Amino acid sequence: MLRDEDIDHSSADAAIAEARRRWGPTGAISVADLYARSRLLVGELRDGRFWIHGRGATWAAAFADADARAIRASRRKAAH
Repeated sequence: MLRDEDIDHSSADAAIAEARRRWGPTGAISVADLYARSRLLVGELRDGRFWIHGRGATWAAAFADADARAIRASRRKAAH
């Protein structure tokens, strides 16, 4: 289980700022205790539900995953 002291608060604050820059006021971050290697989540908090856009072992990896997911999704839609 992830403890409060396991989170670097300055990097979490920077991740929140990046999420809000990308997705507006709904941009948010979260932590998933079930996944040891990719527990940091980035996405949107809308209507009380967290929508995951990316996950990773670091905040940078989670945002890179979000970018990759967006590219793959746009390619899937264009193929139809």
